Amino acid sequence: MEEVKDHIESKTKSGKKGEVVIEVKGLKKGFGDKEVLKNINLTVKRGENVVVLGRSGQGKSVTIQCIVGMLTPDEGSVKVFGEEVPELSDEDLKEMRTKMGFLFQGAALFDSMTVKENLEFPLTRVLKLKDQADIDKRIEEVLESVGLPDSGDKMPSDLSGGMRKRIGLARTLVVNPEIMLYDEPTTGLDPITSREISQLILEVQKKYKTASIIITHDMECAKLTADQVLVMDDGEYIAEGTFEELQKSDNELVKSFFNDIK
Repeated sequence: MEEVKDHIESKTKSGKKGEVVIEVKGLKKGFGDKEVLKNINLTVKRGENVVVLGRSGQGKSVTIQCIVGMLTPDEGSVKVFGEEVPELSDEDLKEMRTKMGFLFQGAALFDSMTVKENLEFPLTRVLKLKDQADIDKRIEEVLESVGLPDSGDKMPSDLSGGMRKRIGLARTLVVNPEIMLYDEPTTGLDPITSREISQLILEVQKKYKTASIIITHDMECAKLTADQVLVMDDGEYIAEGTFEELQKSDNELVKSFFNDIK
């Protein structure tokens, strides 16, 4: 167990941009008689934003759940930091997850806690930090990073949807993740706020050199953030390339995503 933990830590601490941090090969996953993932192959490198497009119910979120070890694949290989995720012990899986950040459709903040208390929670419960000065410094820096430096004493109910999303991202970033997983990060936001969140995703990529998977229906978000784009249909990726490359695709399904983009 310690060897795996040390390996994961050494990978994350010494990794360089361009290093493969997520590698999925031949992933299959079904529920009962329904085969959701039929043949998923995915590589994500450090410092790279990979956007996944697809209609609802295609298995985009199921892929992420397999990557973080919430679901066990029926077939195939899922490696994070070079380790097979299904083979990790519970403790090693927990250690791996401390290197990963999640921003889902809802910010998932604790409504009974202030913003500062929400940010303290992963530092004290996950990283087990005890030095209050260190905790306060991390919180101050991450709130500055998301553009809300004076929000520490506010309650989540005092925040707009966009602000809640920013604080959700801040709570994720406060533990310095190596991998970011975004599930519809701009859903429910107005166009201006959506663009601000998309820009923030870019800033996170540059500042923290994260490897990111971004599931989105927001094509403006995809255009702004993506290094690579994958299009999912019927449990498989049917197209892969840059945003500009896929924008020129002859595939009718792929073209349908880009119809309103200039």
